Amino acid sequence: MTARDLNLSYGDNQALFDVNLDIVERQVTALIGPSGCGKSTFLRCMNRMNDTIDGVTIKGEVTLDGRDIYDKRIDVVQLRARIGMVFQKPNPFPKTIYDNVAYGPRI
Repeated sequence: MTARDLNLSYGDNQALFDVNLDIVERQVTALIGPSGCGKSTFLRCMNRMNDTIDGVTIKGEVTLDGRDIYDKRIDVVQLRARIGMVFQKPNPFPKTIYDNVAYGPRI
């Protein structure tokens, strides 16, 4: 997965500035930085979780296997099944940690 010149804004507030990063398959990648620096925002871009937030503008390119994940022809459900995310607190749904992790591939 690759991000090139990725910028994200919430209205007039720009949260990501020209992010360029290659994420290599089957390798551990750590995003380290202070609170509020954009780590979670960047991760949400990788899984298109910002799609439902009003006022979000994304510019740049995020590709998986050479395909732009923001292409309108991309099936977001299939994308999310391939790109797993584990959150700090297991509370997106009132389920166990296992059920929360397994939820994505089921939908």
